Amino acid sequence: MNSVVNRLMSHATQAALWTMRRYDYHINGSLIRLNNPDHYNNPYKTYNALRERGHVMRSAASRGWIVTGHDEITELLRDSRISSDVRKNVFVSRLLKFASAGIDVPLLDNPTMLNQDPPDHTRLRKLVTAGFVHKYIQSLSPTIERLVDELLDKIPDDASEFDVMDILAKPLPAIVIAEMMGVPVEDRHYFENWSAEILGVSEISNPEAIYKAAAANQEMRDYIAGLAESKRHQPGQDLISMLITAEEDGDRLTLEELYSTCILLLIAGHETTTRLIGNCLFQLLHHPDQMAMVRSDESLLMNALEETLRYEPPVQLIVRFINEDMIFHEKEFKKGQMLLISIAGANRDPIANNDPNTFDVTRKEIKHLSFGHGIHLCLGMTLARLEAKIVFTKLFERYPNLSYKDEANWGTNDFFRGPNTLIVGGVISTTSSLTAKTMT
Repeated sequence: MNSVVNRLMSHATQAALWTMRRYDYHINGSLIRLNNPDHYNNPYKTYNALRERGHVMRSAASRGWIVTGHDEITELLRDSRISSDVRKNVFVSRLLKFASAGIDVPLLDNPTMLNQDPPDHTRLRKLVTAGFVHKYIQSLSPTIERLVDELLDKIPDDASEFDVMDILAKPLPAIVIAEMMGVPVEDRHYFENWSAEILGVSEISNPEAIYKAAAANQEMRDYIAGLAESKRHQPGQDLISMLITAEEDGDRLTLEELYSTCILLLIAGHETTTRLIGNCLFQLLHHPDQMAMVRSDESLLMNALEETLRYEPPVQLIVRFINEDMIFHEKEFKKGQMLLISIAGANRDPIANNDPNTFDVTRKEIKHLSFGHGIHLCLGMTLARLEAKIVFTKLFERYPNLSYKDEANWGTNDFFRGPNTLIVGGVISTTSSLTAKTMT
């Protein structure tokens, strides 16, 4: 019954979007083309064109505004009148609640600190930061190196090509988070599946995806609840044990806050890192001269990752809500309206970066908002950078002749960007090459 209702609801939502998109195209000017099949292959043409029309534009499809300018977005992300709490928007809240068919929705019933405002956000961030201190993250290097080796060792010796996303980029971040939480090895695969399903909550026009996201969220909460209970009796050197004991001014996380925080760490840590790895490798394979530079100069690797975060950000859009009526750059914002914040547009704004549509691993003073800005600056950015650095170091060591084999499938999610598949050739490991030389 629920699937039938969701299908009907999906058709109704699509019909409404069809009407609003035409209003944006003909009246607001905040839509470049009514039918744009190339958008997902290259969304930057869309955002660049929108930014040239105006950095802040009315959008009927989002029932609010779309913002594409770097300076305007930086300003908004620091403005206390702008909220991260989806519950401030009645339309979206009702849509999510109806599509979930009574199951708790992550953004509504179990909000994380990512979806909360001060003072709740401030309190939660202080408590969670205790488990994400820089020294602890850096201590994970040997563990991440071991996990990367284990995943790459699964590639058959006679393989001529492999899918980097399937073999490495997708499973690694989920496994790292699971390992950090002290999850048994036999259960780690659940985390990747839950992460993929929970992302469906961002597909507002797809009630079926929202329902699956709510169901996956509940499954993971149940699992974390059982794991946390065991950690209470037998604490270890893991993140859940740290979060259980974390204390700030006599305050501690509640059970619900602990569960929500663990889910947030999985989703945020998994998707951003997976797509950063895929996006960076895609760009390097398409810029072989720059790939050679990064291989020969280790100091350029981190710069290449930062340039990827700017040029091909894993998170393309984020959503905010207006807390009160206000005037912003001569636009009349109304309480409750949605703001679509274009990270992709901001990163390619020429005000922030010269020659922004060129990928350049030697770029100086790279400016990007890919980890957010202000109070919601990504807590896991150090871990994401560390994982990506280790991945590329290992890939370069094993495979000196990597090559691009097939067209990437970028998917159709407006909020997250990264190849679903990335087939590489030139799979002759350093070890194999040395063995061949010895035999001859």
